Amino acid sequence: MLPDYVAKIYPNPVQYLYGKPIFVFRDHRWILPILFVANAKQRLKLPATIVTFDRHKDFLSPKNGTEKLSSFRSGGGNFDDLIHVVKNHLSPRDDDWIVSGMELGFISDVIQFSSEQESNESLDIVSEYTDSFGINHRLYHLGRPMQELSYKGALADNKHKSVSQGLWDTLGWDPSLPGLGGNPPEFILDIDLDFFTFTWDMYTFPFTEEIYDGEFLCPSQSSYYEEYLPLAFIRELARKTAFLTIACEPNFCGGPEKSHKILSDINNLFLENELIMEKMKIDYTSVYPDE
Repeated sequence: MLPDYVAKIYPNPVQYLYGKPIFVFRDHRWILPILFVANAKQRLKLPATIVTFDRHKDFLSPKNGTEKLSSFRSGGGNFDDLIHVVKNHLSPRDDDWIVSGMELGFISDVIQFSSEQESNESLDIVSEYTDSFGINHRLYHLGRPMQELSYKGALADNKHKSVSQGLWDTLGWDPSLPGLGGNPPEFILDIDLDFFTFTWDMYTFPFTEEIYDGEFLCPSQSSYYEEYLPLAFIRELARKTAFLTIACEPNFCGGPEKSHKILSDINNLFLENELIMEKMKIDYTSVYPDE
């Protein structure tokens, strides 16, 4: 689906899960050209809702301002123009791609599941952003799926702040099933491999088997359900997404070997081993600015 001449940015072959394309690439901001091409190929309609698993919020304002993004949007820029914008105007820390996508007209709302070790009380559950064209967007900043599927979680408590601000409607979530409705709103499932890491001082570690078991293979419980697995939730997202994107982010996973291990782990647990790992490039030579 992507042009051959950007193979240095997207060296991994497109693979499939439940008939849906999986795009695996290095740095998170490069999701934006994929959205552009998918829209051009009529695989989805922009702006799109993103359901992302990411340890970090990535919701900063674009480091170089919004002028180039607005110009692209209002001027009907092409794919090469977009590559130039992402290459030269977005942060190499991949912390402004969400707002940039909203400014470009690619992203509507974002539902983020984070593994950051913070108390929910310290988080802004819903962040709002109004782009340069006056369109309002929301980012629902949630915790781990096990948390949100359990008592008082955003997917289990109809009095949760995110619910009153539209989370269940945005996702098409029906806790009485439990799961997504028969015809949920269109969305993109996006995974940053650093979601599956934890830190101690200056060190970063991939999730252990014990963490995967406790967070995804143990049943969550609420007043709606008692035996629903977070694993089932993620697999349902994978079945109903328009397509799946995976950012390897080796700089934030403790290096390429750890990123490779995480990708292998989630391939085994969530993706039913559909990825051919031997073909995966995790940390390849950048052809764009790096830190």
